[in-house]
Amino acid sequence: MMNYLKLPLGLLAIIATLFFVACSDDEDDAPTKTDFGTAPSTSLITTGVVQVLTEDTVRYHTIDFASAPYTVTIVETADALILVDLGPAPDFAIELEAYVSAIDKPGSVIITHNHGDHFGGAGSFSDLDFYAELTVAEQLNSTEDFTSLHPNKVIGVTGSQTIGGLDFTFDKVSNAETGENGYCYNEKYQLLFSGDLVYNLSHPYLREYTPNLGEDEIDNWLAGLAVLKSKFSDYSHLFVGHNGSRTDVAKAIDENIAYLNDAQGLIKGTKLTSEGTTATTQQQVIDELQLLYPTYTEGGLFLSLPEAFFPSDPGADWF
Repeated sequence: MMNYLKLPLGLLAIIATLFFVACSDDEDDAPTKTDFGTAPSTSLITTGVVQVLTEDTVRYHTIDFASAPYTVTIVETADALILVDLGPAPDFAIELEAYVSAIDKPGSVIITHNHGDHFGGAGSFSDLDFYAELTVAEQLNSTEDFTSLHPNKVIGVTGSQTIGGLDFTFDKVSNAETGENGYCYNEKYQLLFSGDLVYNLSHPYLREYTPNLGEDEIDNWLAGLAVLKSKFSDYSHLFVGHNGSRTDVAKAIDENIAYLNDAQGLIKGTKLTSEGTTATTQQQVIDELQLLYPTYTEGGLFLSLPEAFFPSDPGADWF
């Protein structure tokens, strides 16, 4: 043990200074915490379900529309908030606007892809900047259903963009669930926003699968999921377009891979139904998927049926 009483005063001063600097460095390295206060009342959202997760410097709000699992994610920092997708409209958007107003911070919007259930609430946020992966932004900016809600141009991003003080990297998978499936991620907090590339315990939208027209969209989708799994399995949070969020990112992706393999097999006839027959209609495929995944929420499953969108609608072009 060092005997400080026998040391010269000058040396004691040096030791004291080093001790003070070391302590200061420890304090600088210590994580800071943001006092977010109380989250907005969940009573503001009567048309959906709110989940709030608070971490040291970021708070996450996921809001799921009650009648179908359309999900809006809000990333809140000390000084800003970022909304990822906006759900359907109009009632949900009005309540979402009230919830965001209660947070009372400058905001921005990210749209993952050009489907109305992801931009339907745009009219309630016309004063905010909108961002999307470049090709998705180009689609949105030329889609009348979107531009009638949000007259300002969506900012197209190639690579990375700082939004609300956080760095997001944008990418896409083409010709999968839809023509351009954008997704984005934040490396600092290990956040993946998958849009509709990954569903959470929910039947995915398979309406745009056209296996008889050449390119196989489910093959593309599965390849995209393989990329997501290889890059983001160790991420902390996965926020999806339908049905909330997950922390077990790799498992969630594997669930989607299994589902898509089953759906593709049933549609292409390489997988038999539970009765040992080959499916020849959309209804037979849907019935079998419900048997295989009985706990999954409805999602977009029935949108593949005839007359799903209008009286003479033939349904998905699977057979």
